[in-house]
Amino acid sequence: MDKLLFKRILVAALTVLALVYVTYLLLRSNFDMYPTENAVATTVTATIGTNGFIIRDEAVIQNDTSGVLSYTVSNGEAVDANSVIAKVFSNDSDAVANSRADELEARIATLEASQNSSLMGAVSVDVINNNITANLINYLYDVNKYDISAARTDADKLLASINQRQLLTGKINNFNSQISSLQAQVSTLRGSAGNSVGTITTPKAGYFTEFCDGYETALNYAKIESLTLDDLHNVKRSALGGNVAGKIIGNVNWYVACEITDDEAAALSIYDGKITVLFSEASTEAIPATLQRIQRNGENQNALVVLKCDYMSGSLLESRQEPVEIGMGTYSGLRVSKRAIHDDYVTKTTYDENDKPHKEQKKVQGVYVLYGSEVQFKQVAILYSTKDYVICDPAPEDKVLFNGETVSLYDKVIVKGDDLYDGKVIS
Repeated sequence: MDKLLFKRILVAALTVLALVYVTYLLLRSNFDMYPTENAVATTVTATIGTNGFIIRDEAVIQNDTSGVLSYTVSNGEAVDANSVIAKVFSNDSDAVANSRADELEARIATLEASQNSSLMGAVSVDVINNNITANLINYLYDVNKYDISAARTDADKLLASINQRQLLTGKINNFNSQISSLQAQVSTLRGSAGNSVGTITTPKAGYFTEFCDGYETALNYAKIESLTLDDLHNVKRSALGGNVAGKIIGNVNWYVACEITDDEAAALSIYDGKITVLFSEASTEAIPATLQRIQRNGENQNALVVLKCDYMSGSLLESRQEPVEIGMGTYSGLRVSKRAIHDDYVTKTTYDENDKPHKEQKKVQGVYVLYGSEVQFKQVAILYSTKDYVICDPAPEDKVLFNGETVSLYDKVIVKGDDLYDGKVIS
């Protein structure tokens, strides 16, 4: 091949490449006028983030006797009215000895109960094994939640189940020697400790806790229906005296008062599903709640929402004010940018009894999807919406869509562009 021919071929090839590149740039600049995002599958939980103030039916227990308290009940334990929740001793050593004796007596009761149930053949090995597994899971769950009171209770149940298994399988014959040893220790402790100089009783039935924070009477539990946002803003803490022995929470129902935006209040007021509330510091799991009331104060003004709960735990007993998340359900579908939502007409073809087609048009909410170089408009069924994106149902129920067509997984949804319409060809 001579040099002249080679040069001509090289020039022609470079010219073709240049034309291809220029064409690519022109096409790219044209398509860049209509940027797209793929419709992707996602699952989101609708939440409202705010701060919550817990309102309970609380009665502070006063201690009018001087001395050292030795509590006879645990935090979070249910008690009857006029129950003794603490004994008063003249000094620390007597109080400590009494508390230790109470603990040992509880262990004796656990051993005796395990021994009696096994001797009577009240349970089988399979049942005991299931109890051990369940109690262990509950114990680990409570430890993970930092619920010490519940963890202690589950630990006692776990020990009792293990003791029963040892007896039933013949690992040991009885706990008589252990019980005798513990009884001797209790006698020694009771003998060394002086008698109590008084007792502390509960004013009413409910859940007991030693923890008091000064907000027990800040908001009136009985007037929850008349609570206002101003009341929440003006909450004040009361000083606690040195003679407080704890408090009783007298009603299983308690409330969480929160300040939210007007838009959030509007969304919550029309939501008819299950509501949950997550306390970021007191619990690792959201707990069920019901909407008690919403007080809206006008457009673009913050609102008051009050949620009612009946779940109780040791950690929640000590909570008062902390960040919360109000959950309004979980939604799965196709995520689409809110900028991509438009109103346009879709067409539906129906046939009469003579098989004659009839076309109907309706203006609906939807998105423009790019197929190759052609634009198609598709109706969407929105499940959930935020200020930035919406979650669309990929398979709505019958009659939700006018013509049965909606956005599909990985569709190239146009998020920006002018003069968009169904059937437009981008050339």
